[in-house]
Amino acid sequence: MRENKLCDTLGLLLDVENQKLVFYLNGDPLPPYRQLFNHARSGFFAAASFMSFQQCEFNFGAKPFKYPPPQAFQTFNHHGHLTDEERIILPRQKKLDLLMQVTVKEDSCTLCFDLQANTKLLDCGHQGFCEECALQLEKCPICRREIRQCVQVSSGTETNSADASSGASSPGRPS
Repeated sequence: MRENKLCDTLGLLLDVENQKLVFYLNGDPLPPYRQLFNHARSGFFAAASFMSFQQCEFNFGAKPFKYPPPQAFQTFNHHGHLTDEERIILPRQKKLDLLMQVTVKEDSCTLCFDLQANTKLLDCGHQGFCEECALQLEKCPICRREIRQCVQVSSGTETNSADASSGASSPGRPS
């Protein structure tokens, strides 16, 4: 068996109609695999596992194939319901580089990063959460203490958002 080389192209043809799976290495077909269809007939999804130092580029049909199969075919992208951005899987380092370029407001919620952090948890006193996220918590994600009350903090003032001891209920925390 030959060793894989840098920049090898591994292709996969999932032929559901004829119940076979064919891998291609640099355009050359390997023997078809049919046992998959003894257990599954639908609900297929793409999955791969790699070591942290390995890299791979997936093409589910967003661009022309380097080695297209010899017979007529449809790509995963023809059947998926993803945006153009979701159809592109980036190598880990590229994705991390892009994430480093994203700016998050300094006062953003530490859970969702979308809304302003304006809520303090009692009795522990931890803050950095928006009201929407805080009301879904039962225990503080920092110290794991039970949350008795959520207090909205804004410009030095505190107002009760939900008080577990007063009988007020909130989403995620029944009274």
